Parts: sequence; C-alpha cells; structure tokens
Amino acid sequence: MYAKEWYTIQHINDWLKHIAHDYILIIIAALLFFAVKAVIGWFTYKHYDQKLDALANKIDRLLEKHKTD
Repeated sequence: MYAKEWYTIQHINDWLKHIAHDYILIIIAALLFFAVKAVIGWFTYKHYDQKLDALANKIDRLLEKHKTD
C-alpha cells in the first residue's frame, strides 16, 4: 500500500517539476521578447529623433529666412 502511495506522490512531484520547468521557459521567453522589443523600440526612437531634429532645423532655417526677408 505504501509503495503505491509513494509512486503516486513521486508522479505528482515529477509533474510539478515539469510544470515548473515550463514556467521557467515561459519566463525566459517573455524576458527575451521584451528585451528584443526594447532594443527595437530604442532604434526606432533614435531614427525618428534624428528625423525630428532635421525637421526642427529646417523649420528654424525657414523662420530665420522669413524674418530676414
């Protein structure tokens, strides 16, 4: 009787270890996903920040030109 109960408990422990391992993989995948997303977001920000700076410089030059005319 004890051997069967031990087997059942061992089976449950193995199943819980398997689920815990799956959760670790899910957490690692989520961290990698958000890390890649952050890097892509940073490059996108830098790209559009340069575009915005160029646009601001053009506007400043046009305003200066308009003031001198």
